[in-house]
Amino acid sequence: MTRRFSISLPDDVAAELDRVDNASAFIADAIRSYRRRERTRQVLADAGYDVSAEGVARMRDRVRSLERRG
Repeated sequence: MTRRFSISLPDDVAAELDRVDNASAFIADAIRSYRRRERTRQVLADAGYDVSAEGVARMRDRVRSLERRG
């Protein structure tokens, strides 16, 4: 089952959708990715880990630097 939505987006976001073949699939994938990240954060929080925006940025930088080396 699918549903149709009419939404308004900022110009920079709309420009991204202009670059893809299937905007609906792109948006659906983005929402699913967001939900997975939120579930992961919740699992970590339930396990006692404090996930902060700063910590996520720090780890993202660390992973990127490792990718550049390898």
